[in-house]
Amino acid sequence: MSVAYDPQLFLEIANSLLTDKEYEEKGRIRTAIGRAYYAAFLSAKKELQEIGYSFADVHRLHKDVIETSMTKNSMIGNRLDTLHDHRIAADYEMMADITLSLGKTCVRLSELIIRSLGQLK
Repeated sequence: MSVAYDPQLFLEIANSLLTDKEYEEKGRIRTAIGRAYYAAFLSAKKELQEIGYSFADVHRLHKDVIETSMTKNSMIGNRLDTLHDHRIAADYEMMADITLSLGKTCVRLSELIIRSLGQLK
């Protein structure tokens, strides 16, 4: 029997990447932003599922989790939406100015979201 992966471990990876000089800086920052987003997103999804929400449409999954979060707690939803926007830029916009400062901001934002998830209930 396998044990579910704890999405908050993505946050540890994000923090490690921000300081790991073994990898090219822009690539590790972009990857850290993605891991920070997924730590918060998957944690929010899990929390919402635990209180009775379901998310069946995989094509709308991110949008549905963000919108549901906004209806339960606008601060959490807005922070998750902002983090999602940064993740999109980091993953798809190769001309975007992705800085170490932005990477650190995204990690802090993810931490804030995760700490606040109890307020979704």
